[in-house]
Amino acid sequence: MLALHLRAADLADTSLTVSPLFETVLSLRAWTSPERHHLHEPWRRRVRPAWQGCDIEMLTALVSPDGRIPDFLAPRPPTESLAFADEIAVVGATPAAEMRRDVAAAFSTEIPAVLIGPARTVRTRVVQALSRYWATCLEPDWGRIRAVLDGDVDYRAQQLSHFGARKMFEHLDSRVRWDDGVLWVDRLEDQVWVDVDGRGLPLIPSVFVHGAITQTSPNRDPSLVYPARGRGAVWNSAHTTPSLALRNLLGPQRATILTVLDVPSTTVELATALGVSPSAASQHLRVLREGAVVRRVRQGRSVLYVRTSLGDELVGLQR
Repeated sequence: MLALHLRAADLADTSLTVSPLFETVLSLRAWTSPERHHLHEPWRRRVRPAWQGCDIEMLTALVSPDGRIPDFLAPRPPTESLAFADEIAVVGATPAAEMRRDVAAAFSTEIPAVLIGPARTVRTRVVQALSRYWATCLEPDWGRIRAVLDGDVDYRAQQLSHFGARKMFEHLDSRVRWDDGVLWVDRLEDQVWVDVDGRGLPLIPSVFVHGAITQTSPNRDPSLVYPARGRGAVWNSAHTTPSLALRNLLGPQRATILTVLDVPSTTVELATALGVSPSAASQHLRVLREGAVVRRVRQGRSVLYVRTSLGDELVGLQR
């Protein structure tokens, strides 16, 4: 458990910001642990040829077996959103001692060989690997990713304005809890106390996390990354109108659900897409599950629905 102590001045300096570098680094988990990131399977499938042209050895080495990433790869962004080039330049200027400390903290077991060696050599290869990966696998989709992130920022800003910081913090994620000036984040086995002490707290939405996370090292200026609202729809296909044949077979709402499920989605996300209540969407999903055209998968604390091969065949007939 991480405890972030926020004084009045820290609350005043709490900001919402978007970081292309954070998204780039966090997306690596979708490649190293694809079984935990079903949501991003359509994206992985589409950009796999570009991924094959990247420095896969280095990129996969940056994620520890338990999913940790060295803190120097995601330096705390300023309140205004920066371009990827500006953020990666900060990574390239990381002092050698700081880089080694962050790598050692992220890997509880053996450090990958590609991260051992002269600091300048390792740092240069890291920057080059991330830069190519961003340019070929993330930047082409940055517009749709950014739209989800900006939508989340707008929503949180409205919560902050209308209901105050407590309400905003309490709705960030189930791992986050606000209690009497302390923001508790359930992410560590041991309790770690961090006094924000006038440094402010950037809140960074992400489509690539399914639970709130913070830095590995409590010595760094704090920031909090949390799951963005609407991230389940980030890879939705533009084709969401079911054919007449599919509507006649399943009914209009169940046909729409099956068509929308080009990407795994939660009940709430599907309800939003259909404009119905979550309970109504749940009833449709139950029928579709009984018909073996959708199934449930667990991602972290969320339950996602995906099409089965039979569901894919039904949708494929209309395209």
